[in-house]
Amino acid sequence: MEHLMAVAFCVSALLNALTARIAWRRRRSTPAATALAGVCGALALWSAGNAPVHLGLPAGMARTATYVTFVGVLGCVVSMHLLARTIVDPHHRPGRRRVLGLVVPPVLVLTAVATDPWHHLFFTSSGYVGDPPHFSVVYGPLFWVHTAWCYGLLATAGGHLARAWWRASAVVRDQITSVLVAAAVPVVGNVVNISNPQLAAGQDITPLCFTVTALVAAHAVLRRGLLRVVPVAREAVLDTVTDAVVVVDAGGTVVDVNPAGLRMLRAARPDVPEPVGLPGSTFLSERALGELPGQHTRYALEYVPGLHLDVTVTAIADGRGRCLGRVVVARDITEVVETRRHLEDQLALVERLRAQLQEQSVRDPLTGLHNRRLLDEALPAALAAARAGGDAVGVLVVDVDRFKAVNDTHGHAAGDEVLVEVAHALAAGARAHDVVARSGGEEFVLVLPGADAAATRERAEALRAACARLDVAVGDGARVRPTVSIGTAVHRADGEDAAGLLAAADRALYAAKAAGRDRVVAAGGLPARGVPAQGAPAR
Repeated sequence: MEHLMAVAFCVSALLNALTARIAWRRRRSTPAATALAGVCGALALWSAGNAPVHLGLPAGMARTATYVTFVGVLGCVVSMHLLARTIVDPHHRPGRRRVLGLVVPPVLVLTAVATDPWHHLFFTSSGYVGDPPHFSVVYGPLFWVHTAWCYGLLATAGGHLARAWWRASAVVRDQITSVLVAAAVPVVGNVVNISNPQLAAGQDITPLCFTVTALVAAHAVLRRGLLRVVPVAREAVLDTVTDAVVVVDAGGTVVDVNPAGLRMLRAARPDVPEPVGLPGSTFLSERALGELPGQHTRYALEYVPGLHLDVTVTAIADGRGRCLGRVVVARDITEVVETRRHLEDQLALVERLRAQLQEQSVRDPLTGLHNRRLLDEALPAALAAARAGGDAVGVLVVDVDRFKAVNDTHGHAAGDEVLVEVAHALAAGARAHDVVARSGGEEFVLVLPGADAAATRERAEALRAACARLDVAVGDGARVRPTVSIGTAVHRADGEDAAGLLAAADRALYAAKAAGRDRVVAAGGLPARGVPAQGAPAR
């Protein structure tokens, strides 16, 4: 039996030494490899130190080998702690105080072990006992202090792994589970060993149990890609991307969130410091947690005032199709939304300016009426509509009487005032769908859709009378009472096209001038109602 134990410890030492070598060669590509190499290297020393006590060596040599194993014990515990911290955070680097906390206690323990033959506070006694004889030790008070420190360090490591397991995704959680279960093996073995005073130091099976842990961790780290594939990818991608990522389980509880997601959630609930473990409804909309058509949905929303997000929600399922939860990815599109709004505002402004420019291009700058350019488009359009509907169109050509005399007597500014007032009178007497345009100089043209000959003459007379009531104050203190002469023409009776109608109305205007001004004459030569025909003075 003693020889079998010696062989087991030798095999353990070789396995750990080989694993340490492999892990050390992977240290550049796998964050946990350095700590794993430390664990396996320390276990190799620990196991190698336990082998001699099973070979019947003198008590002094067995005692020395037992003392040497504590280098491996302490190295294994410290390395296991660092391995756990690296699994939790691949970028973990202990600070100066932490390094002292990991280095000083082992140095003190090794000092106590080295000086134990003088004070016997670590082992009160040691030597071969029983039949057949086996090497045995009795633990002293410093041993129990050392044991408490080791268990405290391992418990801290286990706590970090447990928290990482709670927050991890399914793939990483499986790998951490394997490490946690394997880590329990040496704890059980060590508890059994130190609680049984009949077991000798050389019969300590703890290094063999730790070897199981080391091999499982090596498989997770080196073969299954723990840290090298999943956590490193998460650290390099999820924790650094600007998109917010929130993972919700099947019950609607937040189980993971990256830093960008944490900032997003705190924008909605700054009073909640840690979202993991809370209901997703605390932070997310009903749309993010509701039904997912096609297991996927995408939408935009204003998450909080001033923060616009493009949200993608994707369902997560296992290999059997069972729902595991959902991933909510949100991208900040506030700048895009603001830019789009700014662009829309600019386009609206451009459109308003274009409309204003278009309107200005068909407006007379002095009177504000439409100009000849619009008249040339509006009259043919009105005639085309009249032909389609069988309606009439009336045309009025209006000219201010004795306008040259106003300019000569009072100046061009006074003439402009007269034109403006006449324009206002004509526009005030027009209907919404009538066209009132200044065709040039002191001449105006009105297009009256739907007006037959009688209606055209009636409208013309009303406009003539309105202009005759004007009393315009000019710049030199004088007043001018302008009158207008109007010639009318009606489609189809007086012309078929725009040119024909304007020519007919213009001839009627000249007839009105010849008949004495301040009157209406129709293209058919009929004088306006109530206006007697007189001799025609100069225009």
